[in-house]
Amino acid sequence: MTILERSRPAPCRWRAQLRDAAARAGLRTNLRDWGRELALVAVGAVAYYLIRGGVVDRVEEAFARGADLIELERRLGIFWEPAMQDWILGSRALIDLSNAVYFWGHMPLIVAIGVWLFWRKRGIYRLTRNAFLGSAVVALICYAALPVAPPRFFPELGFVDTMALYSQASYQAQEVSLFVNPYAALPSLHFGWALVLGLALWMARPGGRWDWAFALGALLIPLGQGVSIVLTGNHFLLDAVAGAAVAGLGFAMALLWRRWRPSGRVTVGKGVTGC
Repeated sequence: MTILERSRPAPCRWRAQLRDAAARAGLRTNLRDWGRELALVAVGAVAYYLIRGGVVDRVEEAFARGADLIELERRLGIFWEPAMQDWILGSRALIDLSNAVYFWGHMPLIVAIGVWLFWRKRGIYRLTRNAFLGSAVVALICYAALPVAPPRFFPELGFVDTMALYSQASYQAQEVSLFVNPYAALPSLHFGWALVLGLALWMARPGGRWDWAFALGALLIPLGQGVSIVLTGNHFLLDAVAGAAVAGLGFAMALLWRRWRPSGRVTVGKGVTGC
């Protein structure tokens, strides 16, 4: 016992010891939470990409469905993707920006915001995680049932695979053959998950008040990703529409899960007061 501790009244020493014990217990609990969450997310991500990457042998069907999607967009008057790509093909800077948003605005940004939410907004993190898991399950069913070739596989229509041509490092990072299904274009979870991420960021704004920084982030994340998936030749516009629908379904599933099974967690050490 230190001189300072001996000089305190007995009740104060007792409360100080309680605070120290609570802090140690809280640290152990927090480390266990981080470890458990990391393991859960890692297992879920590996399972998702392994299953998605395993459905790659229906090439003719995927190309036929991609052609059907192009024809549907033409009938709807929204086959704008070649014209949209023309916006950037004359500028290497715009191509690099689109590639960067497509790559860094997906999984790296999801991980960064996920870590921040887990650290600061645990309830919103769990809701977002469950929305991701729910939408991933729905998307896997779609990929298995309806393989679709992306626009970049139709160069005869003027599409350019900007990631392959101008961003080799990012392209190779996302094209690990074991995990990739090039015909998993519909729905676009690049866009759907960006919507969920933007919504999560808005829900996490300080005090629930209007905040320009959070509002801008919540808007730019899905908007930037929605534009980049088309400009890079990776998705059709209807892929984005389907991605939004799947993300909405996943978020609804997460809300139902939270309502049916509230966490009921209690913070360790709460209520211990000092002298």
